[in-house]
Amino acid sequence: MTIGFAAQVTGVFLVPMSEDLGWSRSQFVLASSLGFGIGAISGIFIGPLIDRYGARPIMLIGTTLSGVALVAVSQVEELWQFIFVRGALTQVGLFMIGPFVVNTTLSKWFVINRGRVIALASLGTSIGGIVPPLAITPIVDGAGWEAGWVVIGVATLVLMYPSSLVMRRQPEDYGMLPDGKTGDEEPTAQELEQLELLRQDFDNSYTRGEAVRTRSMWLLVFGFAFAVAAVAIMYSHVIPFMTDVGYTRSQAAFAFAVQGSFALVSKFFWAWIVQKHSPRILTVLTMAMMGVATAFLVPAADTSFGALLVVFAVFGFGIGGMFPLFDFVWAWYYGRRHIGAVRSTGFPVSVTIAVTGPILTGVYYDSVGDYRGAFVTLAFLLALGASLILASRKPPAKAALEPAEAPAAAAG
Repeated sequence: MTIGFAAQVTGVFLVPMSEDLGWSRSQFVLASSLGFGIGAISGIFIGPLIDRYGARPIMLIGTTLSGVALVAVSQVEELWQFIFVRGALTQVGLFMIGPFVVNTTLSKWFVINRGRVIALASLGTSIGGIVPPLAITPIVDGAGWEAGWVVIGVATLVLMYPSSLVMRRQPEDYGMLPDGKTGDEEPTAQELEQLELLRQDFDNSYTRGEAVRTRSMWLLVFGFAFAVAAVAIMYSHVIPFMTDVGYTRSQAAFAFAVQGSFALVSKFFWAWIVQKHSPRILTVLTMAMMGVATAFLVPAADTSFGALLVVFAVFGFGIGGMFPLFDFVWAWYYGRRHIGAVRSTGFPVSVTIAVTGPILTGVYYDSVGDYRGAFVTLAFLLALGASLILASRKPPAKAALEPAEAPAAAAG
């Protein structure tokens, strides 16, 4: 719901609303971009609350806020109203039910199978890339953009309340350990090894204050920020880009669905391989795939619709692994105990970069009249982000540090 309604449908509404209400593309994108920033910055406060209270109350509040706000978008007439309702209220609510809250919870419930579970759970993000654009485009084209916002608002309320109610904070609250362990298993060599892994993950968990003093944390923050900025730019501008160069809105929605389909199918590949190879290297690989696809986007569009679909397929396969690997790397580096607080600390920095991307792309288009230079820059951002993540290293186990040595010495 979050990926589909916060990002993927943006391009569906961009042209109809801009033309109907007299806004430029940069003005339209400003709302969703600022909203993403507001939602993500709220994660600084939400992260510790997940650690303390669990995801259920946060998701129930977020469902109510986002569902009502999405319906309210159908009534906006002025740009400031759109920025406030779609930008601030909707995006904060969707952030409270989104991947950060869900994957933080999964990181507490799984250690041995953490990468596999987060990858499989992120099937939802790929479904969000397939279903909403295909379902909402004919509604917007046939009944108007107002009806489109009402439909996705009601869908949020209907589908997210049940999902929110089944969430639980952490296995220790129920006398369990992660991965379904109880601590009473038969002491085979494998069970002892797995229980030791669970213990180390908990004992070596970095607090927020300890994590911010490691070099690796900031490499991850900036690396991931460039990647998220690239994704936000694609989701906001790729449908208008395709219609600008002569493709129909239906073709654009289909191409977007191809991207989502390959992202969906790729989850099973990433879920299988993440337990076998370094998640840091795999993350770099996903960003490389996305960067190559972005670099060939304009030439492919000039060649044929088939070539464009190949580019979208490669981009989708990469993004299918990128986001779950992001969350896995954070928990792998810093442990599960304080992961909500640690994961959210870099949001102000990463959000500033991620939000700026779509806005500057809109400004570039308004000034130049096409997206060619913007997509070249996008490929560069992905290459830069991948390089930063490649340079990061997992901080040392806290038990390995000298008693008098503060975690600040962990250079990453």
